[in-house]
Parts: sequence; C-alpha cells; structure tokens
Amino acid sequence: MTRRNKVKLELFQNMSERKVSFRKRKTGLMKKLSELSTLCDVDACAIILNPFNSSFDVWPSPPWVQSVLTKFRHMPEVEETKHMYNLETITQERIQKTREQVRKLRMENRRIEIEQIINQCMLGGSLDFKNDLNLLNDMDLVLSQNIQELNIRIKALKGENSHENTLMGS
Repeated sequence: MTRRNKVKLELFQNMSERKVSFRKRKTGLMKKLSELSTLCDVDACAIILNPFNSSFDVWPSPPWVQSVLTKFRHMPEVEETKHMYNLETITQERIQKTREQVRKLRMENRRIEIEQIINQCMLGGSLDFKNDLNLLNDMDLVLSQNIQELNIRIKALKGENSHENTLMGS
C-alpha cells in the first residue's frame, strides 16, 4: 500500500489546481458527513461557500440545515463552543506540541552531552569545566539519575536471586 505525500496547508497558487482540489475535497467532505450521520446517528450538516461562483453548497438539504442550526443556536453557550475548532486553535495546538517536542529533545541532547563529559572525565579527560556551576549541577543530576537506575536494577536482581534460591532450596 503506497502512502500519499503530505500536502502543505497553504493556498494553491494555481487557480485550476485550486478548483480541482476544492471540488474533490468538497465531495469527500460531503461523503464523510453522510457516513458520520448514517453510521453514528448524529445530526450533521454542511454549508460551503463556493468561492468560484459565489453560491452556497448545502448538505443534505436547506430545511435539514435550518433544523440543525436551530438546535445548535438553542444550546447553552458553554456547550455550543465546547468542541469548536478553528484554524487558530489548531495552529496553537500544533505550536504547543512542537514546543514540547523541542523541549524534550533539548533535554535529551543536554543529557547526552553531560554523559559524554562524564565519560571523558572517567577516561582521564580535562576538568576545564570545574568552575561552571550549571554544568556541575547538570552532571550531579545525571549521575543521581544513573545511580537511582542502578539501585533499582540491583534490587530487582537481588529479588530474582532470592526467588531462585527459594526455588532451589525447596
């Protein structure tokens, strides 16, 4: 099964590409709405302004759309806006997710850098950093984490050994 290339979310500059994409995506959206409505028994509708002829495409029918919109307008405002998404919200979520990924990668890179410095020190490397408080604190943190991991492994191994000794002694 071949995968499609991911499309950048930006306006098509070529007008004919834009029209073709609009037509295909509108058809796909209507099909998805129909499936959602049928399979999940939900009230769904769509109003799409066609930018090429200034008309509205309505699905499934104008009276149905009117009834769904009436139900929507009569909801409490909190419920009405609870699951609304717009481009800004989606973009903000992506930015936040990307920032978190960058933060984690920076932390991991820093941890790797510190471990390399520790390894160099253990091999007799220079201690040029001995006046760098941030580096020394980071080294202390990494070493403390490594010691904790070692203690956990030691306890696990002791537990396995005592379990094996118990089984052999029986």
